[in-house]
Amino acid sequence: MHYFFISIFIVLFSFGFVSRVCSCKQDREHETPDWRMTLKTIRNGIHKIDTYLNAALDLFGGEDGLCHYKCSDGYKPVPRHGYRPPPPNGCGSPMFGFQFDIGIPSMTKCCNQHDRCYDTCGSDKHDCDEQFQVCLETICRNVQRTLGLSQSVQACESAVSLLFDAVMHLGCKPYLDSQRASCICRYEEKLEL
Repeated sequence: MHYFFISIFIVLFSFGFVSRVCSCKQDREHETPDWRMTLKTIRNGIHKIDTYLNAALDLFGGEDGLCHYKCSDGYKPVPRHGYRPPPPNGCGSPMFGFQFDIGIPSMTKCCNQHDRCYDTCGSDKHDCDEQFQVCLETICRNVQRTLGLSQSVQACESAVSLLFDAVMHLGCKPYLDSQRASCICRYEEKLEL
């Protein structure tokens, strides 16, 4: 399904790119063509397409749909020297502009643990998400044990389900961004020296 959206995106973008190149040609008919400017325009256009495609892949779960962070040279990413992760942000996402707080401190604790897991180089998104789900489900079991009210448990389970679904469907980009920040690939090490 996500390949369908990517295909549509490429077609629409390419029409915009082609029309822009064509309109530039009409504006510059009286000028002498500069092949270096043409190559630069093409290179910049390809770079933009690559950037858009990578962003789309991040949102849809990466190339294989499984949301794994890999180095393009095939080597395993290693922790970035001197990296200090940002403080966890609770149950929210600055990227999507929402903060999910229903006033259960232990839920915020689960969210903070999940943030730390994403920020650990080499962590697996699926493992982080699974630990997160177990943590959230434990909260609802504790609510049931403590209060014994089925309404409270249903509210807790609804909140947990909503939060976990958001992480499962919207968490790939934050995970990949965290891995890019906390890890380094061998080819990047050479560039930094």
